[in-house]
This record gives sequence, structure tokens and C-alpha cells, in this order.
Amino acid sequence: MVSISMLWEATIYFVILVISALSVIVVSGSRRTASTILLVPIVLFCTIFMVQGSVLTAVKHPTMGANVGSGMAFLTTWVVTGILFAVTIVITFVKYSKKNEA
Repeated sequence: MVSISMLWEATIYFVILVISALSVIVVSGSRRTASTILLVPIVLFCTIFMVQGSVLTAVKHPTMGANVGSGMAFLTTWVVTGILFAVTIVITFVKYSKKNEA
């Protein structure tokens, strides 16, 4: 039963992470640089594979104790998601302030 709840939790994290990565790409608009085009998907997929590996290991080998690897993978996912949302907010703020200057 614990593994099913962990799978749902990982699925929700994946969706939130994909939304944050797509928001960075969408907000960057026509000024897409190499860093936006390359780094966002690389960070996205590295984080997804890290969480996926952790969840699959936890499902195949359930333990009674704390699973530090899963905790660190989920924490890293939230940190990356927060950074991507912060970048989205900064890009939006810079675009908004440039529109108001002109």
C-alpha cells in the first residue's frame, strides 16, 4: 500500500516539475537562448530519472525504515521546481518592466 501512495506522489511531482519547466520555456518567448533550450530539458529529465529510479527501488525493495534516497530525490525535485518557478517570475518581471519603460 505504501508503494501505491509513493507512485501517486511521484506522479504529482512529475506533473508539477513539467509545468514549471514548460513555464520557463513559454515565458522566455522569442528570446530563447541556448541555455533555455538545452538546460531546462536536461535538468527536467535528470530530475525525473532520479526520482523514477528512487521510486522503483523503493517499490521493488520496500523497507520498514526511512528511505533517505527517496527523501533526497523528492527534496531535489522540489528545489529544482522552485528554482524554475523563480526563473519564470524573474523573466516575467523583466519583460513587464521593459514594457512599462517604453
